[in-house]
Amino acid sequence: MQNRLITELTRTDIVDALLLDKENPFHGNLDMISFLKRVWPLDSMPSEDSRFHNAAGDIWQHTVNNNDYDETTLLYRRLGINEVSDKQFIHFLETCLSPIVARDPNRIEALAAVFNTYLKNDGFVARPTGQISGRTIYKIVSTTGAEIIETYEVVLSFAGEDRAYVEKVASLLKLNDVSLFYDNYEEASLWGKNLTEHLHKVYSGSARYCVMFISKHYAEKVWPTHERRSAFEKAIEAKEEYILPARFDNTDIPGLHKHIVYIDLRKKTPEELTMLIMQKLGREGIPF
Repeated sequence: MQNRLITELTRTDIVDALLLDKENPFHGNLDMISFLKRVWPLDSMPSEDSRFHNAAGDIWQHTVNNNDYDETTLLYRRLGINEVSDKQFIHFLETCLSPIVARDPNRIEALAAVFNTYLKNDGFVARPTGQISGRTIYKIVSTTGAEIIETYEVVLSFAGEDRAYVEKVASLLKLNDVSLFYDNYEEASLWGKNLTEHLHKVYSGSARYCVMFISKHYAEKVWPTHERRSAFEKAIEAKEEYILPARFDNTDIPGLHKHIVYIDLRKKTPEELTMLIMQKLGREGIPF
């Protein structure tokens, strides 16, 4: 296993604490598969069972239908919780703490306390960052300034003139617990960075999808041009779906193949587009 900032020992202590609490499943109020899809791209992960096309199918078969995977086997062997990146492990913990998953405020606070008992040994802490509907939202951050490479499920590329629409989509994705890059949510992390280098890393990085909000303004602006060039670089290397075009108008975008299917935003509300993104991620969104 590669070196991790959060060690295997700390991970094992935390996961075992979750699994030993038989009265409170780690997936909280969600069913197992819905929870796992918030952390792992099950629909694009390979199946270990020839009867199914992807991990979502075979994990459902063995954890729900046959019930021959216990949670220890699922997390340690099937999903490799000790081998995933620090960022994905943190995402797993933050999902456990999400008000959508652990709806009882007391449960959220108790989980954060358990996590902090072990995370402090590696220089991390689950810290409250705000509230939603009276429930505390926690983020896990480094107490030593250690930098963890950010990973996202979705990155949003757009022109400032189209922000009003994009802002609504971003807020709805955040409500659905989607890990996303939206510049207004990144003020602290962007502070002091070389923006050219950082945005290249974001848009050519490990995100599953780049939603490209195309308009006349998008074609003309410098930063959107830089973002989409980085996104095209990732799309070429990945050789799979990455760029999801969404059009405000019919402006031609150099480098974007004319046969790529797009969403016409003149016919979609932000709520409708958000639900389509959730479907693309293989997850059920909260009805709006």
